[in-house]
Amino acid sequence: MNEQARGWVEILSANDSEAVWAKLFKLVSRHSSIRNLLDPRSVAQRPHDLYIDITQDLFLRLHRKKRWQHYMDAGYLNTEIDHELYHIEIPNLVSLFLRERHPEAYRMARRISNLVQHRPEFRIYSRQLATHKNHPQGKMSLRVYGLREWPDDKPFRPYQGMRREIDDVCCRVRDRRRAGRGGDSHIIISNNDLIKLLVEIFRAIDSPADVRIMRSLVLSKLPVEDSRFLSIEAALTPEGPAPKPTQVDFADQRPTPEEILLDNESMQQIEILSVELLEKMRSAVRNKPNRYSRLARVAWHCYFDDSSPSQTSIARMIGISNSLVSHYRKLFDEVVRNVNLDAGQYVPFLHSFSAILEKSIKETVNARDDRKETLDSAWSAPNRCTVLRMTASAGAF
Repeated sequence: MNEQARGWVEILSANDSEAVWAKLFKLVSRHSSIRNLLDPRSVAQRPHDLYIDITQDLFLRLHRKKRWQHYMDAGYLNTEIDHELYHIEIPNLVSLFLRERHPEAYRMARRISNLVQHRPEFRIYSRQLATHKNHPQGKMSLRVYGLREWPDDKPFRPYQGMRREIDDVCCRVRDRRRAGRGGDSHIIISNNDLIKLLVEIFRAIDSPADVRIMRSLVLSKLPVEDSRFLSIEAALTPEGPAPKPTQVDFADQRPTPEEILLDNESMQQIEILSVELLEKMRSAVRNKPNRYSRLARVAWHCYFDDSSPSQTSIARMIGISNSLVSHYRKLFDEVVRNVNLDAGQYVPFLHSFSAILEKSIKETVNARDDRKETLDSAWSAPNRCTVLRMTASAGAF
């Protein structure tokens, strides 16, 4: 017997899960709301795969809620089960998916539908007004609304050119300072402002329009943020015998020649400032080598030494008193306070000046060692005897 010809009651009575799944797949595949879940920007997404996923989710959802058993216990007929699945369960599941994937757009679409239904500025229209005036039929998204001030015989204009007609309608700005009642969702636009936007769009298109078209037109003027994160390595082409690989052109992170030139000029300026700061330090101690050596070493240990020694440790290393360390530190603070730098030059200046200061300290130590060697060689034993004889001869006279 053909599985499709069997009714829901017969299949559920036989506990045939495969037949239930197949019949549910047929119901899902011909439901009109499923196409709302298709992403028009993705060519890799196939409708058949989407139907399979939704059928599996719906099958498990009904099983967890024990709806299959409820249909049997409550004595549902085949038409009643078919009607509930098609008009209740599948739309509810699609609404859940839309709310998860596009939360802001989903909330705004619901608000637009409620406003055009219940606000006094709008009323329902129909191409067959006598039939739908008191008893509007069909789906909510297909019902036609317009401004209340318009006559009943307001002509309908084609919807293909409505997007061009609303080009002069201003896009609204998102208010990031206000949040919803839960505090986790932003209020994109207030109801009063949304009503004004709806009125502007209706007057711009000068025609009644169904709710589905109005949702699309209004959302195009609102800053809705429903971004989704995707891997850059995800497949963007459909599966086939020989799919063409996607060519992804990554941004070049290398600096431009202009940026390289500007960086070199900035580094040259920083090096010049570092050398000038050393000269100011020499001037602060009146170009005296010993005082400059102590000043440079105090500045290095206080501001550039990774071990961050205490002031007492610095005094012990240099061989001076604790108060003298404070004195040299104060001198360096007065010198460096007058250096004018831009916001982006502080870190490069610190690296450049620390390197030049360390080099200057080594040169000062080497010069001091050379002077000491010269003095030691001058006061060697032969020279010392000569000096003593000259001194003795001078004393004899």
